Amino acid sequence: MRITKSEEYGLRLVLRLAVEGGQRTIRELAESERLPEATVAKVISKLRRSGIVTAERGRNGGYSLSKQASEITIATVVGAFESTIYGPDFCTRMTPGEERCANETDCGLRPVWHGLTAVIGDFLSNITVADIVGGTTGRRDGLPMVAGQQHRPSDFMMERR
Repeated sequence: MRITKSEEYGLRLVLRLAVEGGQRTIRELAESERLPEATVAKVISKLRRSGIVTAERGRNGGYSLSKQASEITIATVVGAFESTIYGPDFCTRMTPGEERCANETDCGLRPVWHGLTAVIGDFLSNITVADIVGGTTGRRDGLPMVAGQQHRPSDFMMERR
């Protein structure tokens, strides 16, 4: 699974708003996260349309979280960018030039990708913004345990020959 830049930036901006509290302008968010203002504006727009952040107009306006950090899950933030591991186009992407997957009727991998998507979705649904910034546990290491957590990503890398 790869997290897109937009998802990463969205998570960073939501975490920033949770840590700093109150309202922040596009410029303030861009400076604190070292991102271009145009990028922040685009990402904030998606977060706003998804109901994760609210906008206040005017001289003292800015953006703030629409709910408490403990009520916003990481799955909700990632979901604002409408990407999935196993989306409807997955099989067509894996069979270039074809309208349908060559193994559509007898695919042994489809249940694996559906299951992986469900596991990741469940995991991210159980982590709130407050969990990450230390708002509920007071610690950043209080995230849920999952099967396989004892492994490092490098444990699964294959050696190139």
